[in-house]
Amino acid sequence: MMPEWRYWLLLEIPLFIVTAVCTHLVISFSQTAFHRWLGHRRLGGFLFRHHINFHHTYYARGHLASSTYRGEEGNNTPFFLIPTVLVGGGLFFALPFQLFLVMMLAAAASFYAHVFFDKEYHVEGSRLERFAWFRRKQQLHFVHHLHANSNFAVIDFFWDRILGTYRKPDGEVH
Repeated sequence: MMPEWRYWLLLEIPLFIVTAVCTHLVISFSQTAFHRWLGHRRLGGFLFRHHINFHHTYYARGHLASSTYRGEEGNNTPFFLIPTVLVGGGLFFALPFQLFLVMMLAAAASFYAHVFFDKEYHVEGSRLERFAWFRRKQQLHFVHHLHANSNFAVIDFFWDRILGTYRKPDGEVH
C-alpha cells in the first residue's frame, strides 16, 4: 500500500494546482468580460459611467501615468467581487473544504493581482518597469486607454485575442 504522503503528493497537490489555475482563468476572463461589456457599454449603467468618468478621464492620451495612482474611485473591481462571492458561496456547499479554500485563495490572489497591475501600469517609474514582460503588458494596457474598444484584459491578454478585441501597440509590426 502507498504511504499516505505519497498519495497526497500524487493526487491532492495536482488537484490543488489545477483548481488554482482554473480559478485564476475564470476570474481573469470574468474581469475582461465585465470590463468590456459593463465598463465600456452603456448597458453597464453605473459601472460604465463610473469607469469612463474616472479611470479613463484620469488616464487618457497625454497622461497615461502619474506620480501616484489616481482614480481609486473609478475602480470597478470591488463590484466584480459580488458575483464572485455569490458563486464562491455556492461552491462552498459543492466542493470539499480543502478545494474550496484553494479556490478562494486563488480568487483573492487573482483579484489582488488585477488591482496591483492596473495601479502599477499607471504609476510613473514603477519598480516593475525593469522587467520586459511588465513593460509589454503596460504597453498593451495603454493601447486600451488610447483605443477603448480593445485590450480589455489587465493581466491575460490572450482573452482579447479570443474575444477579437486584441490590438497591437501602434507601430508594432510583428
